[in-house]
Amino acid sequence: MKRYRWNFRTPDEQAVLVLSEAINVSMPVARALFNRGVQTYKEAKHYFRSSILDLPSPFLMQDMEHAVERMLRAIREHEKIMLYGDYDVDGTTGTALLLLFLKEQGAEVSYYINDRFTEGYGLSTEGIDSVVKRNVTLLVTVDCGINENEAIQRCRGHGIDVIICDHHEPDRLPPAYAILNPKVPGSTYPFRELCGCGVAFKFIQAIAERMKAAPESWQKYLDFVAIATAADMVSLENENRTLVREGLRRMRTKPRANLLAMFALMKVDPAELGMFHIAFGIAPRINAAGRMHSAHLAVEWLLSDSTAECRRHANELDGMNARRREIDADIMVKAEKLIASHVASWSSSIVLYDESWHIGVLGIVASKMIEKHYLPTVILGGMNGLIKGSVRSVEGLNIFEALQECGDYLEQFGGHHQAAGVTLRPENFAPFRKKFNEVCSVRLSIGARQKELVVDSRLALEEITANFINVLEQFAPYGHGNREPLFMSEELVLYGQPKLLKQRHVKFALRDKNGRTFEVIGFDRLDIYTALTTQFRPVFSMVYSVEKRMWNNREQWQIKLKDLELVNGKKNA
Repeated sequence: MKRYRWNFRTPDEQAVLVLSEAINVSMPVARALFNRGVQTYKEAKHYFRSSILDLPSPFLMQDMEHAVERMLRAIREHEKIMLYGDYDVDGTTGTALLLLFLKEQGAEVSYYINDRFTEGYGLSTEGIDSVVKRNVTLLVTVDCGINENEAIQRCRGHGIDVIICDHHEPDRLPPAYAILNPKVPGSTYPFRELCGCGVAFKFIQAIAERMKAAPESWQKYLDFVAIATAADMVSLENENRTLVREGLRRMRTKPRANLLAMFALMKVDPAELGMFHIAFGIAPRINAAGRMHSAHLAVEWLLSDSTAECRRHANELDGMNARRREIDADIMVKAEKLIASHVASWSSSIVLYDESWHIGVLGIVASKMIEKHYLPTVILGGMNGLIKGSVRSVEGLNIFEALQECGDYLEQFGGHHQAAGVTLRPENFAPFRKKFNEVCSVRLSIGARQKELVVDSRLALEEITANFINVLEQFAPYGHGNREPLFMSEELVLYGQPKLLKQRHVKFALRDKNGRTFEVIGFDRLDIYTALTTQFRPVFSMVYSVEKRMWNNREQWQIKLKDLELVNGKKNA
C-alpha cells in the first residue's frame, strides 16, 4: 500500500532555529523554507514579498541593446516584421505577446507557426519560404531558433535580419543579428531558467523602457508569461516565481475577455484561479490546437478581444481538447494491453508502438504511463513510413544521454534530461527497444524505480494552526523547483469510518489531542480505503500537504493525503 519512498530532508537544526526566530515562523515552516534554499531573513523576504519592481533589468541579457535598436529601427522605417513561434503553449503565448505589443507601437508585423505534422519543430523550409515570399526584413523567433544555423544563414542570404528569443540549450550559436537567450555561453543575465515567452517578455520590457512607455504597456502581458511558465515546466524559482505570482494576480483581478470565456467553459471563478487550473485547464486547451489541428487557432484565441470572438475560439479549443482526451484515453487502453502482453515484469523500460496512434498526443500518453508505472517510457506511432514518438523519463535518469547510447538505431532525436522526441525506421524498432532497455537497466538503480516523496518535516496535528496555514499559502505558486511542502505525522488513528468517493478516492477524518477534527482526502487511493476498512483499529503514519479552501462560503482546512503506511493493526474478522 505504501506507494512511494519517503525522503526526509534534514537541514541543520540550529540554522533552522535561527531562521525560525528571525522571521517568526514555526520550526516545520522554517525547515520547509530551508529545503528551498531560503536560509536568511533577506532571502525569506524576497521569497515571500518579491514584486515586479525586483525583476532584473532586461538589458543585462547579452545582445538586448542590439535587438532593441534593430526593432525600433524596423518600427520607425515601417519594415515588414515576422514572428516565428513554436506550436506549444510557450511558443503561442510568446508570439501573441509580441504581436499585440508591437502592433500597439505601430509595427507592421505578422506571424508564422509550423504545422506539427508536416513541418515539425524549428525553422522549416516552408516557413522560411513564407518569410522570403512576404518580403520580411526582420524575423523574430519565439521559443525556437537557437540551433537553426542553416535556416538563419539562409535568411541572411536574403537580407533578412534574425532576432532569436529562445531558452533552449545552444549547441553552435547561429549567425543571427541578435540572440536573446539566458543560456548562451558566458551569459551575464542573473537567471537562466526563463521560458521562451519569458524571454519575449524581457524583450518588450526593454523596448518599452527605451521608448519611455508606461510600465503597463508591458506588464499587462504578465498573464501570458504566467501561463507559459507554468505550462513549460521551467523552474518556479527566483524571477519565474515572481512572474507567475504577478501573472496569476492579474488573471484573478483583471482577466482578459478571452480568459473569461475560457474560465466560463472550465467553470472556474477567476478569483480562485491557481496553478492547477493553468496546468490542467488552460494549457491543455492551448496545446490541443497544435496537437489536433493547427496552433494558429490557439494564437487567434490569445489575440481575440470581442466577447463573441473570444467565446467562439474558446469553444473551438475546448472541442479539440475533448477530442484529444478521447484519443489519448483510447491509446492508454491499448497501451495497457500491450504492456500486459509485451513488457516483462523485470523490464527496466516501457517501449510501445502502434502505427495507428495519433502522433500529436503521444507525449501525453507517455507522461501518464510514467505516473502509473514509473519506468522510462517511449510511446511511438507511424508517420510517412517512419516511426515517431515521445520519450519521458523518471527522476535520476537523463533520458537524452540514454538516447545517445541508442543513436545507432535512431534517425533523429532531441530533447533534454526528462523528455525527448525520436524518429526511427521500422526495421530498427526491435533492436532499439532492446538497446534502450539495456541502457535503462544499467543507468537506473533499484531505489530510483520507486517514486519518492520529499518530506519537509515531521509535524504533529496540534501544530496545524491558522498562522501555520496562512504562512504555507504564501509558498505558492507551486511547480518544478518550488514543490508544495509535504509533512509526515505518526501514530495516527481514524475518527469514524472511511468513505469511498466515486469508487476511486478515499476520505476520512482524524482528531488531534485537542479534540479538533481534520478532514483527509486521498485522490486515486482505493488501496488506502481498502487497507483502512479491512484492519481493526489501524495505526498509521501519513505524508500529506495542508491547504485552505472555501466551501459554501466557509473557510475550511483540508489535509491532502499523498501516502500512508500502516504501523500495526489486525484484519477485521
